[in-house]
Parts: sequence; structure tokens; C-alpha cells
Amino acid sequence: MASLHDLTAMLLLLFCILSGGVHVFAPLRVQAQQPYGSQIADCTNTHNASGLLGYFCGAGAATSCPTFLTFTARGPYSTLATIGALLGADPATLVAPDAAAAAGGGADAPLAAGTRVLVPATCTCTATPDPDGGRFYQRNVSTYVAAAGDTLLIIANDTFQGLTSCQALEAQALRGAPPQSLLAGQRLLPVPLRCACPTAAQAAAGARFLVTYLVDVSDELAAVAARFGVDDAQTVADANQLQPPFTIFPYTTLLIPVAAQPNVSRIQTPPPPPPPPPPPVVAPPAPGTKSGSRVGVYVGVAVAVVAVAAIASAGAFLALRARRRRAGAVLAAGEAVAKKEGKAGKGDDTAATSSGFGEYSLSTSEAFSSISVTDIKSSLKVYTYAELKAATDDFSPDRRIGGSVYRAAFNGDAAAVEVVDRNVSTEVELMRKINHLNLIRLIGLCHHVGRWYLVTEYAEHGALRDRLVAGAAAPLTWAQRVQVALDVAEGLRYLHEYARPAWVHMDVSSGSVLLAGDGPRAKLRGFGAARAITGATVGAEEAMFTMTSRIAGTRGYIAPEYLEHGVVSPKADVYSLGVVLLELVTGRDAEELVGDGGVGDPFVALRELAEELDGGGDAVLQRLEELVDPALPGGSCPQDAVVMVVRLIERCVRRDPARRPTTGEVAQRLLKLSGVSALSWRNSPESPRSSGSGKGLMY
Repeated sequence: MASLHDLTAMLLLLFCILSGGVHVFAPLRVQAQQPYGSQIADCTNTHNASGLLGYFCGAGAATSCPTFLTFTARGPYSTLATIGALLGADPATLVAPDAAAAAGGGADAPLAAGTRVLVPATCTCTATPDPDGGRFYQRNVSTYVAAAGDTLLIIANDTFQGLTSCQALEAQALRGAPPQSLLAGQRLLPVPLRCACPTAAQAAAGARFLVTYLVDVSDELAAVAARFGVDDAQTVADANQLQPPFTIFPYTTLLIPVAAQPNVSRIQTPPPPPPPPPPPVVAPPAPGTKSGSRVGVYVGVAVAVVAVAAIASAGAFLALRARRRRAGAVLAAGEAVAKKEGKAGKGDDTAATSSGFGEYSLSTSEAFSSISVTDIKSSLKVYTYAELKAATDDFSPDRRIGGSVYRAAFNGDAAAVEVVDRNVSTEVELMRKINHLNLIRLIGLCHHVGRWYLVTEYAEHGALRDRLVAGAAAPLTWAQRVQVALDVAEGLRYLHEYARPAWVHMDVSSGSVLLAGDGPRAKLRGFGAARAITGATVGAEEAMFTMTSRIAGTRGYIAPEYLEHGVVSPKADVYSLGVVLLELVTGRDAEELVGDGGVGDPFVALRELAEELDGGGDAVLQRLEELVDPALPGGSCPQDAVVMVVRLIERCVRRDPARRPTTGEVAQRLLKLSGVSALSWRNSPESPRSSGSGKGLMY
């Protein structure tokens, strides 16, 4: 889902187009050229022929061409000089919207964080050393020196922001050597950057350049196309072999066919609007002045305004109460009809078909104060009850996958149907707007005889909690657990930092984390307790909170400030995430973990262990080893990685919310964890287990 900034930019652009104020390029409709690398951000994927090594050199295509890359200024690459040095480009040729202002300070003048920079480059068809690779378009950076803590994933996705891939670095910079061979200070030569040349068909349609665009977390295809002046998003989809619904992911690149050099000012994310000015303060008039005679007039006007507001509020209240009474009468009549049909044993499907949509419309208008029926119908599918019965075999017990959730099949596509009796307005309002790989997607809904039915995407591997219990089939490996934790952190980061307004999940637990696809990958569900943080300032963390008197959540995961004082903030989600991390490490249920703690702070023992880690010693390592889930495959758990996770968990579950990290910081830490490959306890000669005594839990 695009951020508010991106949506605002797109709306402004459309307004300008309609008003004739902006010139756009003619549509460049061509045949598909390159496969979109949706799996490029995952280093575990083998390249095969999927284009993860780079964009293919097509038969008859140009062997070399001028092109543009995009790069986002951020530390430590926040000046034209540092960006140019990283990408092997002359800083004088880089194009930034504030380049003129920066010229006074030269190439070392800092750019605003988040500024998108155009990098002119020459793209060349190159034969790779990988015997199974082939020929790919690329722009070679002369060299990059690995820093301490670098992994191929960090270099590809963090340093180069997705302009290269782990697969390409391994094949070319490491010459096929395993990623674990990367060392601090090692020179990577070359670093192949992703680029491509227009096909003959694209050139005939007017495309002079294929811009390599770095996808941001909040990007959508239509908004990206609009920024580049391409008025038909299908053009960009065709160039990248994208199929509906045109889902794109961060740390990947899109090829944008353009007829001229892009206007760099138009591809920037607009800044947030300034806060409204404070109301003017009117000083009281001095005694004896003529202004004092006007006080009575002001008071009279204020009283009149208050009276009118009170009358309007009373009228609205009475109208709303009348509507609810009518709705209740209709709903009661519907339940009576349903009971009668149930006794007769027939007519259920007919009732759903004839009156189901009418019930949905009426109930929606009553339940959703901020969403119109038209809005819901435009973004979600409205199912009839008959369709849900057919998809779930009449809600057969064999289809139940936990609680009131059923596995369904619509035209062969798997989905989940949750039956709920609660007010779903908040979660539907949130779920219909979000679009993130690590958040469960809402497909549609239905209302029937007083109940809501939410249809969501299906996670075939079930809940994380079920994969951590003792005796679960195929225990998750250490690498899988780190990936699951990273996925949850990224999903929460999207809600906290990129959704507008910001949202807090407020019910993060191993039961609300579902596993799907290869890997598996984690997806957050259960947005019934989610709260919007309205009026918050993104740049001021202390402003990111609200208050509530209604406490919801799962025992063992609830942050103390929320439980004791009703404080709702992103830091409450961080606390819950820390508990999930501890479950991933130990394989134990949250209630069991919390029950082991002292009164007031359930994680006293964890804090003591984290403090003693700096001193080391066999006794500390023994306690650390015994903390780890015994179901982990032998030798798969790096000792250094466990130390890093324990320290991270201790920070997440601190009682003071201000001392907890943000979800963005947690995600960055977990990303670096994926590159830790130190010896496991089983293979380490310093392991306290090497003596053969003790009960170790590492294998």
C-alpha cells in the first residue's frame, strides 16, 4: 500500500494532467521484456533462469546503451560524493532536486534523507563467470570493500538498496565461493548493478531509456508510473512481465520505459504537510478601552454557537437512535426468518441470495461510521452466505483450522473464512487499506443473520505457536526462526512507520503469526484490537501514543504500560514482539515464560543473563545454551547469534517504553543476524557441553 505522501503526489499529478499543467509521455505499450525479480531480496533463492543474476540480454537487443539508475540518499551515502563513490559514478553527473543548492557546498553537501537521485550510467551486456549464468545487462562498480558485519544480504539490500543481488554478488564478486567466505576488508570486484536496454519494440514505441527504479516499502505500481510521467501503468507492468494485481516489493527494481531523461523533482516523495498553525491568542482589552464594550457581543456569539451545536448534536443523536431501532427491528426479523427456515430444514440459501446483500448494506451503514458501502464494494469482494457455504462444505468440521476459522476454496483458490460476532469496523477499515507481504490480506466479507464473515488469504503452514510446541512436526531451523522474526518486525514496521495514520496491532503473539509459502514466511493476522494513532507526529516518537480504557490482547504478551495505564503506542507492539522472539529462541509458550519471572517483572532472570553475557565464562554459556529450544536441529544454532538475540529481547521487553527499540531498529538488527555464522555449541571446543556432562538443550 502506498504511503500518504505517495498517494498525495499521485493525486496532485493526476490533477495537473487533467488540467493540462503537466506534459506526459505517450503510452509506450510494448511486449513484455524482463521478468520481475520478486524473489531477489531473499538470498536463499537459487538464480536458475529467473533473472536474479540480472536482466537478460535479449536476442537482437543492443549490446550497450545509456541509462539511469535511482538511488535514495541516506546515511552514510547522503551526499553526491559518497553516492558517486559507491556506484562508481562521477558526482558531477548525478542529478538531485536540490543539486543547485548543494552546488554551493560542492559534492560533499548533504542531501535531505530520502532524496531520490538519478545516476546516469552505461549499461552493457556482459557474460558472467557462472557457467549456468549466461549474458546479462549490468553496470559494473569497480570495487567495494566489505565492512565488519557485512553479509551479501546487507550489501545487496541495505548498502546498494537492491541495485544488485546476493546471487549476482556470489556469482561474480565471489566467483562462486559460498557467502560464508566473505570477510571484513575483502574487496568485491565487480559489483554488478542491475540495468537494461530497450528492446527494438520499446525503441519503436518511443522509449529511449529503461530507468532502473528502486522500489520503496510504500510504493505501488500506478504511483511509480505516475511519478515518471507514464500515464498508463500497464506499460510498466508489460516491461517487467507483471501480472495483476501488480504486487511489487522493497529491495527489488522496476524497469521504467521513458522517452526522455526523467524529471528528478517529480519522482521525489513529497514531504508531509506542515501542522496547522496554532489558533491566535487574543489578549484581553485593557480596562476602560472601547474594545471592552465588545466583550458582551463576543460572549453572546459564543453562547449562540454553543446552543446551535447542542441542538445539532441532540438531533443527530435522536436520528442515530431511530436508525439503530429500525436496524434492530430488521435484524430481529431476519433472525426470526432464519430460525423458521432452520426448523423447516430448507430455504437457507434462498434467503441468503435474496436478502444477504440487503442485510450487508444495512449492517455496514450502521457498523461503519467512517467507511461507506461504496468504498467497501470498491476495495473488497462482497460474498453471499451461499458462496461461503459452498466454499467451506457448509462449514464442515473437517474444514476448521482453529477457533472459528475455516479453510475455503473459491474457484480452486484457497482462502480462510473467519466467523465473528464482534464489531469489525476497525479491522476492516485497516485491512482494506494495507498491502504488505507480512500482513494477512483481507479479500472480502459477508454479513448474514447478525454475524460477520471475513475472507482472508490462506496460510497453509498454520500458526507459529503450533510449530513451536513440543512434538511439532518439522521443527523450524534457526535460520527459519530468524526469518520469521524479521518478517513480523517488518510487518509491524509497516504499520508503525508507513501506514497513514500509523496503526498499532496491540495483539502480537505467536498465535497471531501465520506461516505461509516457502521458507516459510510469516504474516501477521488478528487486527481486532488494532488502534490508529491519530494526530501523531512521525518525527517525534514521544507523540506516538494514545490512551484507552479497553484492554485487549493475549496474556503473556501485553506491555505493562498498556495493561496498567491503557497507553497504546508502537512500543507496546515491540514488547509483544520481544516475547515472540523469546518463544522462537526457547520453544516455550509465553505463559510459561512469563510465569517464571518475578513479581512485577517477569523477565528478571533474562535481564541478569543479558548483563552477564559481557563477562562470558562457562557458567554463563551453560545457562545460555540451556535457554535454547532443544528441538533445534543439532549444530544449527550459532552461539554469537543467540547472544545477539538475547540482548535484543532484553531491550524489547524493558518496562520503560522509551528504552525499547523501534520496530525498524529490531528489523535492522535481525537482518544483520541472518549473516552471523559463528560456530555452534556442538562444534565449539569452548562449549561447556564438550566435557560430556550437563544436560544441554542445543541438540
